[in-house]
Amino acid sequence: MIEGLEWIDWKLGPYHACLPAPMVLRLKLNVDTIVQCEVETGFLYKGIEKIMETRSWQAAMVYADHLDPEAAIFGELVFCMAVEEIMGLCIPPRAQFVRMILAELSRIVSHLAFLVRIAKTVHSEVILHYLLRDREKILDLFELLTGARFSLNFLRFGGVCTDMTEGFLERVLEICDNVHIRMREYNDLFIFNDRFLNRTLCLGVLKPEWVLGCGVTGPNARASGFSWDVRKQNALMGYEMLDFAIPVGTGIRGFLGDVHDRVVVRLEEMAQSAEILKQLIETVPSGEYLQEGYAHLKSVPAGEAYVRIESARGVLGCHLVSDGSSSPLRVHFRPPSVGHLMVFPALCEGLSSEDLPLVLASLDIGIAEVDR
Repeated sequence: MIEGLEWIDWKLGPYHACLPAPMVLRLKLNVDTIVQCEVETGFLYKGIEKIMETRSWQAAMVYADHLDPEAAIFGELVFCMAVEEIMGLCIPPRAQFVRMILAELSRIVSHLAFLVRIAKTVHSEVILHYLLRDREKILDLFELLTGARFSLNFLRFGGVCTDMTEGFLERVLEICDNVHIRMREYNDLFIFNDRFLNRTLCLGVLKPEWVLGCGVTGPNARASGFSWDVRKQNALMGYEMLDFAIPVGTGIRGFLGDVHDRVVVRLEEMAQSAEILKQLIETVPSGEYLQEGYAHLKSVPAGEAYVRIESARGVLGCHLVSDGSSSPLRVHFRPPSVGHLMVFPALCEGLSSEDLPLVLASLDIGIAEVDR
């Protein structure tokens, strides 16, 4: 602290351009350096879990969509899988493939939205148009299959709502080819851009002990050296049939787990998702898309289940309890953004206020998940 100067208390939020959603940051500054940071949430509280407990089983699916508006399919998927585990229900192979295709497309969409926020914080206006253009193409694909672009409400217990639309798989292949072409542009505009490197290298280093202590998962944990992915460790969805790599941070240019590594890991994950989609399309089985007799589920046998999947932001878990009635007795989600928000104050200490928006954007925190 500079002699003769007092610490400055600064409140940022709940609405500010550098914040991902309504939240408050209470900062203590020493001139321009952040000494202490406290995070306050609750400005977007929706009560999704309690509302789901008052709805029928199928109606509850609509609210699972709202857990993460940028990648709604993951909320639907983890809720469906929890119900199916209680019922001991096996879904048709074709429905399983459709679910995986939607999940990987949603992963790419979510990472593109992440890159948009990063580009805004480093004032790279040119790449914004590239990213939004590619994101719109995948949203058009969602609309072709489900009739919606964001809240899909497409999954059903025992499968999916309808079979794949004619021409859908061909357009998915076009998206995969497009992703590989765009990777060169993204690398030129991000990874090999001196201005971007100067802003991101050695900044916001997420230490391994913070990852373990705060329960950080997903790309943020992998950028800090943890090669852990539910798709590899948990053979629930059929990913064990596929050949794909888990991108991990290297710290080869800066420090392991810095902002640069978090961006690079997500770029590499987009390329891996494109490879997964190609493998899925080559082996899509024929047959039913919905288990017969479960189109209009009225009740679920009494039981309890906990299921976790790898969403775009990290490990997403769902704890579900049924008492055999027409609605869930207890629904509780374990979203990845909670752990990412917990570790943010530690990353802020010693940070310049100018770099605060960039570090916050690099964690890819979904406040809708936190204030669910």
